[in-house]
Amino acid sequence: AREKRAARPTRHGVVFHAERKSDGAILLRKRPLKGLLGGMLELPGSDWRDRPFGDAEALALAPAGSDWHKEGLVRHVFTHFALEMVVYSGFAARLSQGCFWAKLEDLPKLALPTLMKKVIKAAQEI
Repeated sequence: AREKRAARPTRHGVVFHAERKSDGAILLRKRPLKGLLGGMLELPGSDWRDRPFGDAEALALAPAGSDWHKEGLVRHVFTHFALEMVVYSGFAARLSQGCFWAKLEDLPKLALPTLMKKVIKAAQEI
C-alpha cells in the first residue's frame, strides 16, 4: 500500500499589479538570484510567509503610491508548498526602486514564471 503524503503547507503573500496609464505597461522587478524562482521576473510584492497579510500590512508594502484595490486571490502549487497570493491593482506614475516598466506585448519574451503569468492574467480579467 502507498504511504499517505503529508499535506502541503500553505504560504501567503501579496502582489501588486501596477499599470502605467499612458500605455498600459506593468511594473516588474527581478527576483534575487538565490532561492525559489531565482533571477526570474515578478510583480512587486511581499515575501511569502506562513500567515496571511492584513490589508493595512499589505498596503504598507505597496510600490509607487497608488489607490490600490484588492482584486482577488491567486493560488499556485509548488512541489513542497501551496501559495496564496492576494492581488492588488492600481495605476502608478513613477518607478519604485529596483523596478522597471514592461509593455504587454513584450511579456511573452520575458522570464516570467507561471505564477506571475497567472497573477497578470487574473488582474487583467477583472
